[in-house]
Amino acid sequence: MATLFAGLSQAAALDLIGYLPNYRINASYVANTLPGQLAMLDEIRYFGITVNSSGGLTTTAADLSNLQAIKMAIDALPAAQRPRLGITIGGAGTSDGFGPVASSSSLRTTFAQNLKSLLDQTGAVAVDLDWEHPAAGPERATHFPAMLTRVKQEFGADRRVYATVDPTVMISTSVLSGANAIDGVSLMTYDLGWWSNDPADPNTGQHSLQEYVDDAVQAWADPPGSPNQRPWVFGTWGRNVAKEKLGVGLPFYGRGFNGSSADVAVAYRDLVAGGTTSNGAAYVHGGSNVWIPSLAMVEQRVQQAHAAGLQHLIFWELSHDLGPSHPNSMLRTAYEKKQSLEAIPGDFDGDGAVGQLDLNLWQAAFGAIGNGGDADGDNDADGADFLIWQRHATPAVPLAPLPEPSAWMMIAAPLVGFVADWLRRRA
Repeated sequence: MATLFAGLSQAAALDLIGYLPNYRINASYVANTLPGQLAMLDEIRYFGITVNSSGGLTTTAADLSNLQAIKMAIDALPAAQRPRLGITIGGAGTSDGFGPVASSSSLRTTFAQNLKSLLDQTGAVAVDLDWEHPAAGPERATHFPAMLTRVKQEFGADRRVYATVDPTVMISTSVLSGANAIDGVSLMTYDLGWWSNDPADPNTGQHSLQEYVDDAVQAWADPPGSPNQRPWVFGTWGRNVAKEKLGVGLPFYGRGFNGSSADVAVAYRDLVAGGTTSNGAAYVHGGSNVWIPSLAMVEQRVQQAHAAGLQHLIFWELSHDLGPSHPNSMLRTAYEKKQSLEAIPGDFDGDGAVGQLDLNLWQAAFGAIGNGGDADGDNDADGADFLIWQRHATPAVPLAPLPEPSAWMMIAAPLVGFVADWLRRRA
């Protein structure tokens, strides 16, 4: 167990990023639901602003009011729980303005300056350019990358720029290197039923399976010339992109077919409230089989993203979930799984460091059941937990003496004697 924890503690942190569309925001949501969700996120992306063909933004008074409300909710949290505020530009069906802007050097500059002004006005620190399907050719190879790097140049190092694309839309990797490299690429692995795992019907398939997400990451991260694992999906395979620059998605809604070509999509909260689980992944809802990632699949997605060293996991969208305090909340499930993976062995107070304060907690809990000081997961604080603390403690930490022996300690005298002797010599 200690070896496993040691390996996990060295992995880079995985950001949890939630999307919040402007049409989901109201006073009740902001007051009662949003604060709990914010506390579990590393970034929240406000969705609904677009760009026009002259480089201007469609920002309305309602958008500015919504962003102000989100920022106030973020600032009301303790500093350690505050996520970044990001803004998504574009999205499905709203990307027409990107083409003319990206193809013009002067319009790219106008657009970048307008974005910087929006961030200055709202307190946001990140922008997600959601152009899901730039056309093959100059648009994908040069125009979109040029727009991304121009925006990053305008923002500087302190503000983030992301690109969001369909996994099959492989934009030039030049955007991820150089002085104006963007901060990450979000692969839209929200809806992968079209990838199909049903041999009887190539038009249907389970929704957002992990194997398809893994394929999308491989297609971007494998070395050039690697065998194409899904030639019927990807025209090319192997872009050699570092995984720590990539993010993948996890949908908070179910998708399926109702027996015809009509597609259905249902929010997770509505499936849980009104659906009946028919098997491990599908609900029967309104006469349709609706595929949705189960809570076990949510944990798997976090586990795999963490193990692969991915940069972030994106959730579309937050209002589809159950409330943040609900034990079956998808966001809570993802957050708690992330916390368990990123926990530092011996960091009993959760401050990201292993030192004297953690030793104090272990000492206070020594011999007790379920009262902190547990590093090996056996629900008590004993000498084995101290040894884990010892391996991960900052070398310069001054050590305090052990507490007085108890009856339990006398039973484990050889081990406790070793621990006490080690402490005395270090002190």
